[in-house]
Amino acid sequence: MNADFDRTLQKARHHLEKKEYKNARLMYFQAFNQISDPKLKAIIWAELSWVYYYEGDHMKAIEASENVLLHDENYRAREDLFRLQGYAYLAQKQLVLAERFLTQSLKENNTDDKQQYVKYELAKLHFSLGNYDLAHPLLEDILGFFTEKDPDYLMSVLFFLGFVYYYLENYSAARRCFEQILSENPPVSRKASGFFGLAFVEFHDKNFLNVISLCENIISLDPDFFDRESVAFLTAASYYQLGRIDIFNEYYQQLMKTFPSGRYVDELKAMKEKPPRSDKSLN
Repeated sequence: MNADFDRTLQKARHHLEKKEYKNARLMYFQAFNQISDPKLKAIIWAELSWVYYYEGDHMKAIEASENVLLHDENYRAREDLFRLQGYAYLAQKQLVLAERFLTQSLKENNTDDKQQYVKYELAKLHFSLGNYDLAHPLLEDILGFFTEKDPDYLMSVLFFLGFVYYYLENYSAARRCFEQILSENPPVSRKASGFFGLAFVEFHDKNFLNVISLCENIISLDPDFFDRESVAFLTAASYYQLGRIDIFNEYYQQLMKTFPSGRYVDELKAMKEKPPRSDKSLN
């Protein structure tokens, strides 16, 4: 490397570290024009791809990472290129391509610490598509890593793993995951998520009074909880199962007004049209 290139590259990296992305871009392009070695140009494109990614220009990030292999087909950190492309396609909601590149990144390298975050993102992607059998082994694989290295991510891993077990009908394992969240002395939002998972398990187990209590705790802890619709539905359905049609009707009206095209409309209408055979006391 010539001295001018080396100084310019260090300036670019300094700006990137400081999140001064515009200045970083300018320095990377200046460095690019100072050399002819294709392997060095590949390094610049690789680092520049992250500048674009952090700026939110995901398509340019993908193009920049593709340019790396055009300059150096033997580029060593290929897993980083595929990782970035997977993240960028995730941001663009192009899930098929995101899955392809995240999977390719793991084929290149699945042991480094940074690759455990790739497994996490891939597991979340599978979860979002309802592919719980694919999400399950990834979440199990990274559980030990995040237990040791990243407590914040651990809470999220336990949340997704709990619901994976729930949808795979392993309710006792689901309960253990949600209870572990609560045992970790989590922040308020995470605690609410732990109660949320337990509410689903308790509803399955027909412990309807527990469901109502858990849902009240969720809203008390986090009034802006991310899935208020499900919380309200679980509460309404629990009152329905307990025979308190008067309270169910209040929640029914609220849900129909707030979520007229919601996920639970058909179930709510079915309950509304067919009340329980006889009222039951809450006591």
